[in-house]
Parts: sequence; C-alpha cells; structure tokens
Amino acid sequence: MPANTTPIFILNGNFTPGRIAAANTASDGSGALVVTVTAGSNGTRVDGVRFRNSQVSLAASSNMVHRIFLSDTGGANFRLIGEVATAAATRSASAIGATSIYTFDQPIIMKSGQIMSVCQSVYASVADQTDACAFVGDY
Repeated sequence: MPANTTPIFILNGNFTPGRIAAANTASDGSGALVVTVTAGSNGTRVDGVRFRNSQVSLAASSNMVHRIFLSDTGGANFRLIGEVATAAATRSASAIGATSIYTFDQPIIMKSGQIMSVCQSVYASVADQTDACAFVGDY
C-alpha cells in the first residue's frame, strides 16, 4: 500500500521508548537528550509523550521536570516544545511509580529528518530512572 500523498491517517506506528538515566537541567536543547521519535520518510504525527518511573527498587523518586525537544530536519538545533512536572512517588508492590503525560494541544506533525528527544531535570539515583514513550504514527 503506497503512502498517503495528502496525509490524513497514519499508516504505521513509530514507537521507540527511551530510558532516561541522566540529569539535564538545560532548556536550550543542549546536554544529554534521549531520542524517542525519528520522523519517517513521509512525515510523522506525535500526539503526546508519557513519562513513567521505571526503577527496579522500591524507593522514592525525586520531584523533577521532564522536557520535550524537537530538532530541525537535519536532526540538529533542538528547541523546547513542551515540559511537564512529575511529583515524587514511592513505587511499591501496591503503588505505581511517578507518571506524567504530556499531550500536545495540537498534534506535532514532524517532517522527514526531524528528531524528538526528551530529558529530565534530576537523576540522583536509579530511583529516578524514567521511561519516555511517545504516541506516534508515520504517514
């Protein structure tokens, strides 16, 4: 089935979860970033990103800010397009770890070559390890 020439519906999922295991307080796109989306050849639609604490131990995570960046079509020059605060939480056998979801008010339509990356403001220990999963589809 050929790709849409006028994209209306996505054709394929484009899901690559990323594990954040370093702190980055920069909001200018510098520092350690984790790639969550690489746009497909016909463009890509992103509706949101979920951040979920993924620590193995039963320990309290830190309060932190998760940031979302988008590059130009050359995969460089990252710009801040969203951020969400995530409250500390203690994962246990009966409680989930800290979770935040950032939903774009309008879907982000990425051009081929663009990259979406994420980071978090705090990484004090493995208790702050976070997985980021974008809700994405390629045209």
